[in-house]
Amino acid sequence: ERLKSLQFLEDLKALNADLQVVVAFRMLPEFVWNMPPMGTINLHGSLLPQYRGAAPINWAVINGEKETGVTTFKLKHEIDTGNILLQEKIAILENDTAGDVHDRMKEIGAALLVKTVKGIASGALVEIPQPSADEAALRHAPKIHTETCRINWSLPVEDVYNMVRGLSPYPAAFTIMNEKMLKIFRAAKEVTV
Repeated sequence: ERLKSLQFLEDLKALNADLQVVVAFRMLPEFVWNMPPMGTINLHGSLLPQYRGAAPINWAVINGEKETGVTTFKLKHEIDTGNILLQEKIAILENDTAGDVHDRMKEIGAALLVKTVKGIASGALVEIPQPSADEAALRHAPKIHTETCRINWSLPVEDVYNMVRGLSPYPAAFTIMNEKMLKIFRAAKEVTV
């Protein structure tokens, strides 16, 4: 519950871990991720440096990306900016929801994480600094709030379609109808001639 709790820190240190693995978006204090001699690695649901942040899968689908992936990297102070260890790309299909991408990504990510740990243990992996990119060229993946999920019906059809896909199954896009929230989990585009 409290990452700076003295009891937590003592328990963690008592494990004498050579390496720590984090798969989450909660920021760890530096003294936690600097504790093991081999450092702390993270598995992130994007091809870093793109989509740094709490909701990379959702934002990749919302933005209409055709490809995403997973990255293992060493933690450092700024969120999702550490040196890259390994990456693997996956396609985002036309009808994929964030849930579909997540389900494929968790299998690929688990395998990549095992490969990363083995590579670190054998000394075969080389850390690669993330490519520096103009801040304007980077896509971010901030936390999704309720108002992010409200459909703006004045947007182009493609944008609404991608928003529904990118927020499905959770937290789900919504609209207001008869003063009630209506969640929308699936959408289809109809082409008229």
